[in-house]
Amino acid sequence: MITPNFSKCTEKATELLYKQDVSNRILNIMDLKYDKNIIFDSIQNYCQYTRTPINKFLSANSGLLSDGCTLYDKKTGYYIILYNAQISYFEHRNWTLAHEIGHIYLNHEKNEALEEIEAHFFASQLFMPEYSLYMTAKEYGKITCNDVVEIFGVSPESAFKRLNTMRKKFSVSTTKKDKEIWDAQKERIDIYFDCKKEGSDYQSTLFFWNSFKSDYERELRAEMCAQMY
Repeated sequence: MITPNFSKCTEKATELLYKQDVSNRILNIMDLKYDKNIIFDSIQNYCQYTRTPINKFLSANSGLLSDGCTLYDKKTGYYIILYNAQISYFEHRNWTLAHEIGHIYLNHEKNEALEEIEAHFFASQLFMPEYSLYMTAKEYGKITCNDVVEIFGVSPESAFKRLNTMRKKFSVSTTKKDKEIWDAQKERIDIYFDCKKEGSDYQSTLFFWNSFKSDYERELRAEMCAQMY
């Protein structure tokens, strides 16, 4: 019996995440740096542009996910990830896109149930790295679904499934990349738990902190340039 290759999913998602700026921001899948040719578009816009009947994607008999799917253009070598523009919930759409990215990076071709499981696991690791969750629990004690939702920008359902999976694991990946990802995310996680303790709004505090850092970095660069000349 063939079972999902969760180790491969973890490895590929970690490699992709490692290339991103994960310091003080929630992942936006459309803005990530990819080493593959990937285009994002809505199903509705794609169908209008290519004059393709929309029921090819959204009908119950299409065989494709109504939330999103991936097309591959052999002539150009581009992957076209299509999402349903009717999905207004950012976390839902973001997860859908991460799921499709998982299919690409895991070299899926058959669109089978096993591949769907692997793509979801890939997305889980991309948004909620297991080592970061492990270290968060180690430093702050028990973490809740709401903690994961706020810190990593995922849906309550995704957070619940990820924490439930983590509780069943006997070990977690502890590579150099895992540790560096945790180091990059730690400041944001510390800010969250400080806000939780003080009863202040995390998103507002994080926005202010990011703005402060950006202003400071700009001033520092300007000062360095002035000293050079």
